[in-house]
Amino acid sequence: MWIKDPTIKPPISDEGDLYYTDSVTVVTKGLEREVVRILSLYTIDLSNKKFEGHIPSVLGDLILLRVLNLSHNGLQGHIPLSLGNLSLVESLDLSSNQLAGKIPEQLAS
Repeated sequence: MWIKDPTIKPPISDEGDLYYTDSVTVVTKGLEREVVRILSLYTIDLSNKKFEGHIPSVLGDLILLRVLNLSHNGLQGHIPLSLGNLSLVESLDLSSNQLAGKIPEQLAS
């Protein structure tokens, strides 16, 4: 997972490969290989892990995240405003925790 400029959107391919957008050249033991069509769809599933405490605000830095599941843990407190930075998130599951307060507006839009 890397931090990327949120104003830059991945290109839409004519072949429908929207999630395979990046490439990189890897050199190992003097052998150079180009890795193309890197999957840019990211999922973090930390459900049922018995986590307790507050949701770390640093999760809002993972702006390429598409799916985040923190359900069925012992998380408490408010949902960090930084999660509003996850503009590409398609699924966010915070159910079955002890969270309080309002859902940040950025997540509702």
